[in-house]
Order: sequence, then structure tokens, then C-alpha cells
Amino acid sequence: MLNSNKKNNLESGLNHWLFQKVTAVLLIPITIWVLLKLPKFIQLSFSDKLSWINSSLNLYLVALFFIISAFHFKLGLTVIIEDYIHNSIVKKYLIIIISIIALLIASLSLGLCVYKNLGG
Repeated sequence: MLNSNKKNNLESGLNHWLFQKVTAVLLIPITIWVLLKLPKFIQLSFSDKLSWINSSLNLYLVALFFIISAFHFKLGLTVIIEDYIHNSIVKKYLIIIISIIALLIASLSLGLCVYKNLGG
């Protein structure tokens, strides 16, 4: 029988693995959309780019892409840091930094959607 600490670690690891796979699958269609739209977007003038991003569908899809990517980025880098960084203090601070960056990306993406919905 596993003690509760080992059981919690297994559940935590399984959840982490599952979230990483789910975010990877969610990123497939939205990344294809981004890759199809990007060449045309790059060729647009500045005012046309503003009009394009002000389209609700485009704004929400770009925000969704950044939010899912940020979460996937955090999950992946956390595993790398935990596996290859052996100094617990450095490991702790790197994970905090990665978490802050991911949270900042997701917050800014959500903030832009809220701003757009408030008439900005």
C-alpha cells in the first residue's frame, strides 16, 4: 500500500501529465489557424492590423492561443526544471519566475478581451 505522500505525488504527476497532453491537443487547431493567418497578417498595413485584431473572433482566438500556450509553456518548463536543476533554491526560483511569466501572458490576454468587451 502506498503512503499518502507517495499517492499524492503520483496523482500530482498524473494530473500534470494529463494537463500537458490536453493543452497540447488544444493547441493543434489554434496553432494551425495562427499559421494560416500569420502570412496575411504580416502583409497588412498598421491600420488594417488594428482592424483585424479588433474583430472579436480574431481577438478571442489570439487570446485563447496565448492563454493555452502560456499554460503549456509553464507545464513543460516546470518538468524540465524539476528534472535537470538539482539545487532546490534555484529550482524554486526558476519555477516562480516561469509561473509569473505564464500568469502575466494569460492575464494580459484576458485583460485585452475584457478591455475590448468594455468598449475599448
